[in-house]
Amino acid sequence: MTRPGRPTGVAILTVLQIINGIGEIAFGTLLIFLYFVSTALLGGGFIAIALLLFGFVALALGVFSFVLAYGLWAGKGWGWGLSIVFAIIGLVFGVLSLVSSLLSGGLLVESIVDLVPIILYIIILVYLNTRNVRAFFGRAGGIAFGRQMGLAPGGPPYMPQNQPPYTQAPQQTYYRQQGAYPQSTPLATTACSYCGAPNNPSANFCDNCGNRLR
Repeated sequence: MTRPGRPTGVAILTVLQIINGIGEIAFGTLLIFLYFVSTALLGGGFIAIALLLFGFVALALGVFSFVLAYGLWAGKGWGWGLSIVFAIIGLVFGVLSLVSSLLSGGLLVESIVDLVPIILYIIILVYLNTRNVRAFFGRAGGIAFGRQMGLAPGGPPYMPQNQPPYTQAPQQTYYRQQGAYPQSTPLATTACSYCGAPNNPSANFCDNCGNRLR
């Protein structure tokens, strides 16, 4: 079985990661250039060392953004996991910034600006945990998350429409299509660990729910 098609939102997140990587690398290159200028004009010092350090950090973050973009585009499980982690970190920092602004008596406009990234990260977290996106990354737990958030019907196990639920463990054999081999010739199957559906032993994803099989 081939993996589900790449969701449009995943493609958008990939493009954003690439843009962020280009910006980080450009910023890091600028800081390193300023380090050499500062060293030539002022003879180095703490500021020059700080410029060099932050320059290399920015370059590293830029390279990491490209790696993460590849993970998202290729549907790698680690790409999904890292995106979740960074979205949670961004959400925490956004909430802290908003609370700090409110406690310091900041303007309403500043509070609204601080609220924007919070909403953005919440949307990303919910989107990355939808069934289709998790299936693309080979993650099977998105259905339960969606049910908790009110995004998917209840009643375990929830299966895609027009697909039969597998409430019992499937038989370990099935028969080849009629005409190719004798009807009685058995062939071993691989049962999905999430929904229990039988699959071809060479399949990477479950035909029924999209869960990664290996």
